This record gives sequence, structure tokens and C-alpha cells, in this order.
Amino acid sequence: MTKRRRFNSPTLAKMINDDHSTSDYDSSESHSGASSYQNKRKRKASTRKNNSNNSQSLLREPVQSVFSGDAYPHTSSSHVIISPGALQDTLLEWYGTVQAIRGMPWRKPYNPYLGPEERSQRAYEIWVSEIMLQQTQVTTVIPYYMRWMEMYPTVRDLATADIDEVNALWKGLGYYSRASRLLAGAQKVVANYHGMLPVNARDLEANIPGIGRYSAGAIASIAYGEHVPILDGNVHRLLSRFLAVYAPPKAKATLDILWAAAAAMVDFNESRGSLSTGSTSELLKYPGDINQALIELGSTICRVRDPSCDACPLRPWCRAYELSRPGYMPAADIEDVCSFCEPLRETNVTTFPMKMNRKKPREELDIVNVIEWTSSMGERWFLMVRRPDRGKLLSPDMLSD
Repeated sequence: MTKRRRFNSPTLAKMINDDHSTSDYDSSESHSGASSYQNKRKRKASTRKNNSNNSQSLLREPVQSVFSGDAYPHTSSSHVIISPGALQDTLLEWYGTVQAIRGMPWRKPYNPYLGPEERSQRAYEIWVSEIMLQQTQVTTVIPYYMRWMEMYPTVRDLATADIDEVNALWKGLGYYSRASRLLAGAQKVVANYHGMLPVNARDLEANIPGIGRYSAGAIASIAYGEHVPILDGNVHRLLSRFLAVYAPPKAKATLDILWAAAAAMVDFNESRGSLSTGSTSELLKYPGDINQALIELGSTICRVRDPSCDACPLRPWCRAYELSRPGYMPAADIEDVCSFCEPLRETNVTTFPMKMNRKKPREELDIVNVIEWTSSMGERWFLMVRRPDRGKLLSPDMLSD
């Protein structure tokens, strides 16, 4: 059943203004003096006399009692992208001006005329870059990517490597499990797919080690032109602000909203041969460009701190920016009031996404034994055992095997 709340706009404005004040007295009246004090008493007595009991009750009610704690009520439909055509055009126009600025060697214009082998090669390049970029900055990744592609230019070359070679090349990037999953994935691609990566996100995610929903969407949209969304940390933050989603950021319901919004941005209209209704731009045929533009916008403009809203191409449609403007007034007549978001008492762009309290780091005491042998010639030797593929530490039982 549709929820409907109706308020009188002048009264609503008065209530919100009252709620943001810190006392019954205006700051301009806070000077000392008996005359001032008497004037205040007269004004307050006059107000009580002229207002009816109902009016007094309404004006004394805090705003949250009317909005269920939310000073910025909104409809649930405000979290949905319905007609993305103008957004896509504007976003791609902006992306065309910044695409090459950061000099990422894996970022290339989409070519719809590539053959299957060439597309698979593009998929491999994007796969390597996406795995390296996990938890790592672009400037750090670029030289590693260049050395990697020089050593293993194709997925078949990588499949013939051993883990020691791969780890040596990966040294300094950290999170070595990423490198081992790349190697395992390449070996599976060669063994099961004739050396060619699957051409859709579903098969990539289901069958290739180390490829999750985000990486599968990035590879499939950029290399193969499949209309699938992506949602990494940058896009999560960007869409949370764009839609003003104020809810636990890792909750399933929140992620469902953001994934749906990301999917809308690469929505494809078969009858028109372009993305979304009403768009005629040839660039909009390439969902990979949309996805890369969202990543770039979140990374360089819609930053965690100090976002550059003045330079953002999506600012005219951004809900967080709208809410943060001075003098913003919530609608007085709202249907389908959103019950998903947490109550929001004040806002600016960086209010979104919702901040979560971090758990206190666990304190541990680790005891490590090192076995060393020194020869009569002064040579020092240490006993070392390779750790297992899974887990971080060996168990005592493994040393006795």
C-alpha cells in the first residue's frame, strides 16, 4: 500500500528551522540587560496567548516525530535510475576528455571489429590489470603491469610459468594470493577453454579462479562489449552519493540498490541499437566505456574526502549535492516515503555513503621459532618450509609429515 504524508509547507519550514536552533532564544537576543530580559518574557507570553493549543503542540514537536527521525524525507523511487540517457551522454562526453590523462596502458579504445583471438587478448590484459589494482594504487600498478606483460604477454605464456617465477615478478605488490590465482586461472583457461577467456561475465565469474562479480563485469564489458554492470569501491561511493543512499554500505539491500543503478547505466535498448531511450550517441554502444567512466569519476572527482563537485559532470542530477545546498527544503507532499534509509539529521556530500563504526583491531601475541644451524666454517643455515596454498601458517603436524 502506498504511503502518503501531507504537510503544510510554511509550517514545515518553521518546524525545520526551529529544530536546527540550539535554544528558545535567537542569538541576536543573547545580550545581557534587564530590559532585554523583560522584552523576551513579553514576546514569549504573547506567543503563548496568540497560538491555539494545537498550534503550540505542533510547533513544539521535534521534526523527527513527523518524519520518523529523518529531516530529509524522500521517496523510495529516488534510489532508482529510470531514464539514464542524458547521464550516459554527459558521462561519456566527460570521459572522452580524461580517458588518457593517467596513462594506463591497459586502457584502450573499444574496437568492435576485433576477432575472437584479439578480444580474448584484450580480456587477458584487463584481467591482469584488474587483479593488480585490487587494494593497490594506479601509479604503483603501472610499472608492474608493464613488466608482467613483457614476461607473460599472453594467457598461454602465463600458464607455462611456475609459482616461484610469478611470485618473484609480483614482489612488492603484496597480497600474493592474487598472483597465485592469476596463474591458476590461466592454467584453467588453457586446459578448459583452448586458451581463450570466456566471453561473458557469468562464465568468467563461475569458472575462472579469482574472478568475482566486479572483475567479471569489467572484463566482459570492456573486452567483449557485454552490457553488464560493475561496482567497485569507487563506483559504490559515487552511486551512494548520486542516489543519496544512507544505509549500511555492505548490507545486501544496499548493494542490491547500487548494483541495480550500475546496471541501469549500461542498460541497452535493442530496438535503437544504443544505450537507453532517446540517446543517439555512437559512443553509447560501448558499455565498457560507461563502466570505465564511472570508475574514473569516482576515483578522481568523487573522492572519499574533498570531492570536486564543481568539476563533476553528473552534478545536476546528484541527490547528495542537492541535499547539501544551502536552503534545501524537503518536499511537503511525499508519496511512497522511503523506509530503507537510516534517519538523516544533517547532510553534505561526504555524508554518503553511511560511515560504519570500525571494529577495534584484535591484539595478538605470536611466538615464532627460528631453527638455525652454524657450520664450523661460520656458515649460517636456516630451516625453511614452504607454507601451504591455503592458510597463512603451518601446523606442527605438517612439519612432521
